[in-house]
Amino acid sequence: MSAFASVLVMALAFAQVPEEPSIQKLFEAGHYGPLLDRVAASEAPAPEDIYLAGQASRRLDPPDQVQARNWFNRLGGDDADFWTFIGRSANALLGGAVAEPDAAPSEPDPDQAVGHARHAVELAPEAFFAQYHLGFTLAETKDYAAAAEALDKAITMNPTFAYAHYYAGYAHYQTKRVDRMANSFERFLKLAPDAPERPAIQALMRSIRR
Repeated sequence: MSAFASVLVMALAFAQVPEEPSIQKLFEAGHYGPLLDRVAASEAPAPEDIYLAGQASRRLDPPDQVQARNWFNRLGGDDADFWTFIGRSANALLGGAVAEPDAAPSEPDPDQAVGHARHAVELAPEAFFAQYHLGFTLAETKDYAAAAEALDKAITMNPTFAYAHYYAGYAHYQTKRVDRMANSFERFLKLAPDAPERPAIQALMRSIRR
């Protein structure tokens, strides 16, 4: 085999290797088990991957809140790090405290969850995940008008994170902004075609268009 042919064969073999999906794409496709395995196997996972591992644990069937708390406990390191307060906020939504990872979980504390999320934004106003988590937390605590505002701002920071559009759409739906809801959900479906929520959103969109 000529040198050129050898190079060509190697190039074709390399081209046929599928690209490994990112942690974000695994999350958006609902592949929570592979996501958790990947993050657990990483020696130094990025904080956004740890955050998504915690959120993925919440989405398991049944949800694994203990595992979720363990992931959120790993976020940040001190009170100058906005990820610390994202972790505390996420754990306040679940119950349990970041400072006491071995303690029995307490009851969810929505006010504390929102307070920690707001402090994360104060520490890092330009950080997408701080803004996104604030919007997510406000939606979880049913403050939909504030959630819509926070999530719309997060989308301007990073329009490629599908679940920012999903929760924005949900918040707009709850506040009767059907036009903005439709735009958000359409973007979500485009970014996350395999998302577990896809059938329900498509059904909702069909009912509204009638």
